[in-house]
Amino acid sequence: MKTIRQVSMLQFTLMVSAFQISVAFLSLPRELARQAGTDGWIAIFFGWGMATLASAALVKVMKNNPDGTILDLLQRYMGVWASKIAAFIFTAYYLLLAYDGFMIATLVIKLWLLPSTYIYVLVLLLLIPTFQIAQHGLQAIGRYSEIVTLLSIWIPFIYLATLRHAHWLYLLPVIKEGWLPVLSTIKIMVYPMLGIGLVFFLYPYLVRKDKALRAMVISNTLTCLVYLGITLVCYVYFSPDEIAEYNEPVISIMKSIEFQFIERVEVLFIAFYLFVFSCIWIPSMHLVSMNSAWLLGKGPERGHLAVWCFAVAVSFFIYRPSFIDAARVNNFLNLAGFVMEFALPACLLLYVAIIRKVRGEKRS
Repeated sequence: MKTIRQVSMLQFTLMVSAFQISVAFLSLPRELARQAGTDGWIAIFFGWGMATLASAALVKVMKNNPDGTILDLLQRYMGVWASKIAAFIFTAYYLLLAYDGFMIATLVIKLWLLPSTYIYVLVLLLLIPTFQIAQHGLQAIGRYSEIVTLLSIWIPFIYLATLRHAHWLYLLPVIKEGWLPVLSTIKIMVYPMLGIGLVFFLYPYLVRKDKALRAMVISNTLTCLVYLGITLVCYVYFSPDEIAEYNEPVISIMKSIEFQFIERVEVLFIAFYLFVFSCIWIPSMHLVSMNSAWLLGKGPERGHLAVWCFAVAVSFFIYRPSFIDAARVNNFLNLAGFVMEFALPACLLLYVAIIRKVRGEKRS
């Protein structure tokens, strides 16, 4: 593995959290409300617990090969072909995550800002800065996540302005229909928590590997606090029957905010939120190039990145996705993400533990 500059714990924490929040932030309140009504916010705590357990398994697995990525670990314990197959699967997985990010971002821009602009034109414009940042590696992406986080501090204060229209009685009674609707909503929290799998590739570059689990817990907590805040704001603003009618209640709620110096706050929000959107496809495109370079075993990652960026642009030129397509991709990613980022770490942890015991290796 080639040597690159290390990633600080702050960069690591913010990169994972920004990846999680990016596209799921806009529709999560609606998805939770459709399944469990105004009790859907309770499922966020279960999502936090599920992601934290998976994070612990991820970190524990990577401790068995601290100087390499998941591909190095698989090559060590399963052989070259297993690592090649894994590289192919991870390439497809992160390419789909990047495609999902581009798709949702461009559909939102087209709906709210630029209705006459073709989606492939928007994607092409977004791919240019994506390539410029992703080609410089994980530390550059980590620094970008820090900048985006600092620039996003004002967003929660904007939503606080909507509380003057709040109806807190919408939240009562709690657990109005029992625990079954809430428990059935937990599966929805898989997609919003995708991003913990970045540990598979970030772990060898961390400055303090012993603080990795702590950073993951902090990251998951930040993500769930953001989800909890925006979900409660939407629940007390929209009526229980009304919230399910909006595709992006997080944006629609901004129509109630008025300032003397700006007429449509949602326009400014969407334009700025592109930075947050990009926190899913920039690291995803970098990981796609990293895995494809490992799979083919030739050519620099930068060249692979250029090819994949071109492929994404062509795909949007050939096929113009809709919100229905985005919903289908999200449903698939909910299942695929559970396998890749929640089930896989547990299976790998068990497998590696058995192999180390058979080989007589000491525990790390």
